[in-house]
Amino acid sequence: MLRIALKNVLARKGRLVLSALAVIAGCAFLSGVFVFSDTINGSIDKLFATAYSRTDAYVRSAVSIKGNFGPDQRGHVSDSVIAQIKAVPGVAEANGSVQGTAIITGPDGKVIGGGGPPQYGAVFAENQTTPWRLKEGRAPNAANEVVLENHTAKLGNVAVGDTVTVSTSGEPRTFTVVGIVTLSGSESTGGPTWALFNLPTAEDFVLGQAGMIDSVSIRGDGTRTQAELKADIQKLFTPSQIQVMTGKEITKEAQSNLAKQFNVFTLFLTVFAGISIFVGCFVIYNVFKISAAQRLRENALMRAIGARSSQVTFAQFVEALAVGIIGAVLGFIGGVGLAFVIHYALTKSGNGPGDNSLVISVSAFLKTFIVGLVVTLVCATFPALRAGRVPPLAAMRDVAIDRSGTSRRRTITGIVCGVLAVVGITLGLAVTAEWLVLGVLGLFIGAIAFGPVIVTPIANLLTKPMGKISGVTGEVAGRNAARSPERTALTAAALGIGLALLVLVSTLASSLQDSLRATFSKAFVGDVAVSPEVGNGGVLPVTLATDLGKLSEIKDSVGFGGGLFKIAPKDGGKSDDAAALLLDPTTAPNLLNLHFVTGSWGDVTGTKILVSKDIANSKKYVIGSSFNVSFLNAKTATFSVVGIFSDKIFGDYIADRTAFADSGQPQFDFQVAALSAPGVSQTQLDAAIKTVMVNYPSAKAQTKKQFIDESISSFDGFITLIYALLFMSVFIAALGIVLTLLLGVYERRRELGLMRAIGTTRSQIRGSIRWEAVVTAVLGVMMGLGLGLVLGWIVVKALKDQGLTNFSVSPVSLIVFAILAVILALLAAWFPSRRAAKAPILEAIATT
Repeated sequence: MLRIALKNVLARKGRLVLSALAVIAGCAFLSGVFVFSDTINGSIDKLFATAYSRTDAYVRSAVSIKGNFGPDQRGHVSDSVIAQIKAVPGVAEANGSVQGTAIITGPDGKVIGGGGPPQYGAVFAENQTTPWRLKEGRAPNAANEVVLENHTAKLGNVAVGDTVTVSTSGEPRTFTVVGIVTLSGSESTGGPTWALFNLPTAEDFVLGQAGMIDSVSIRGDGTRTQAELKADIQKLFTPSQIQVMTGKEITKEAQSNLAKQFNVFTLFLTVFAGISIFVGCFVIYNVFKISAAQRLRENALMRAIGARSSQVTFAQFVEALAVGIIGAVLGFIGGVGLAFVIHYALTKSGNGPGDNSLVISVSAFLKTFIVGLVVTLVCATFPALRAGRVPPLAAMRDVAIDRSGTSRRRTITGIVCGVLAVVGITLGLAVTAEWLVLGVLGLFIGAIAFGPVIVTPIANLLTKPMGKISGVTGEVAGRNAARSPERTALTAAALGIGLALLVLVSTLASSLQDSLRATFSKAFVGDVAVSPEVGNGGVLPVTLATDLGKLSEIKDSVGFGGGLFKIAPKDGGKSDDAAALLLDPTTAPNLLNLHFVTGSWGDVTGTKILVSKDIANSKKYVIGSSFNVSFLNAKTATFSVVGIFSDKIFGDYIADRTAFADSGQPQFDFQVAALSAPGVSQTQLDAAIKTVMVNYPSAKAQTKKQFIDESISSFDGFITLIYALLFMSVFIAALGIVLTLLLGVYERRRELGLMRAIGTTRSQIRGSIRWEAVVTAVLGVMMGLGLGLVLGWIVVKALKDQGLTNFSVSPVSLIVFAILAVILALLAAWFPSRRAAKAPILEAIATT
């Protein structure tokens, strides 16, 4: 049976390749993610191994606080520790380091970079421990000198000798570019921009705290090991305040931290690769089912001459094994090509993983191979078992009869799953979100189970209008779709699931935009919003709000910043990290529409703060409650609750900025709001604001409407990325239509030959195949729109407490998706229809 199975596989090379296409497409996406992830991780390991290659010990603050977003923020240490460390036996060199946000405005007045990658300011000095290598010019020596990283200089078209403006948490300053550097010899740092200063300038300008640094990099003289050097230096300091690490430890930590950030993105891509494979499962199952149905006579003859049921099933699994192996191997090769294209594009744009070549690991191949093989074998299991149960004589017919549309078992399954879906969704929204898993599963399984049941009536319903449009070809197409309800339904389901996810994303995007628009409109009372030019991650000097407030055309202005702190536990357990919105409580009430559960703005001053309703409920806070906190510089304070608010957009804590004045954290704003004075026209307001904004080139002023529109549109890029990733699943669904139609053409070759023999033209044959694809697409669109809208409604309702208050649908998006699905189906039918039309008449109707 093994030899027979292998000969059957080799005798049908075309079917083998067709069956493997869906596996190839899904595995290509998955292996592309694995290869790209390995390349990123390899680049990170190489970059930091080089950067810390001459660092034997590393000193930094032991205090760190985790914010709501991004990496942990760590406290600073006095630069006086540098002299202490240099006095330790075995230390050859000790150099202070600073890193913070620094936004560079080029000679043309435009911000360099931004809009995605961060913008950093740091220290450069020609020493052994620095990861920076001077490429051109010299190191900065004066307070008005800066060197730029190589890619940053190219982005801004900046050369040595040019003048740039740099903005940090302090007032912007003008610097002369005296050098260009690279990071460990790499031409690019992978996206971020870098402005590098001498140490005193970085302390004062980037950190905003003269005499303070982030860390100290130490090189030994070779007489002490890294561990011994670490132990000797640690003796100078209290471990709870200052932490000492070896060069190997800081290298490993830096590699791990950056790898974790990229791994989140990798996981994100892997989810979409999984979706593509899930959609591909329908295609793979359908292909094997059709293939088994077309070989009923062959399998029945095998049974008649003595083959056991298990042997016939085994032969089917051999074919599935061949399909899985070929699909996984070719898919991995395709994924390598995909990763190469992405790597090349990112490297050319300066946002790639440095100068590393593509990393192709054995583990990436094995993971892709195993997934492709297992998915193929699982999808082939039921068709293989069904093939093994074929009676020796009863199944000797040319074409299988599909009675799935009248299956009582399928109907009962659909009804049961529908009930589970309703119960799960109801309990999930009313009791706990865990029930939603049951509800969504029931929804999907019920839709798939009901598919063949509703195919026949829908296909019959579409037959009449198609007949009126295209005559007999439309009627034939409708009847062909109705004749094989399970095949049509599964093909439509693959398209429907991909489309449902697109509709879900569209619905969530529309609902999010409407919810944000409503929330911003209610919460933001001002007329003007000032934001960093670079968008997320940018900073505004705290002096900006003050300068705006001095204008006679402005009634009130307020800056919004952030402050991190640790809440000391009452039971002596682990402290909680927290973040507060910092502002001026004297002007904020006129610009923010805050809804109080109890308390008011009037009592907010110093360490008297506001907390959200959720925090008050979880920590049992009431008006008058107090709790002890500590800051990045290890100083402590006691906060008292004077108000509880219900708005989620403002975070969990709102505090007076003065409470964090001596917290060891740089003070800056991420947003400034202003309210115009009575009787001031928009023209007068704009002119007055320009007089202030000219001193802040990295900031931009907008009207309330412009600010809201831009804030909402900032999600467009992310939504577009999701659409692009989901397109792979839609592509696989379209591939399923191609495969189903091709196999259907092969199965109906005698039928098509007879149609040609009685006078049907080639164009009519092509038309019937295309109309059959349209029927499949219409079914997929109906399923996709229905499932997508229901899923969107469920998610919006489930996230109501997180601020997603409005359920909104984009009719234009739904129409576009539906039209594109039909067009895609017609394109998918192009090759099968031409192949059907070109079939020789006599060969098609021959019985031998």
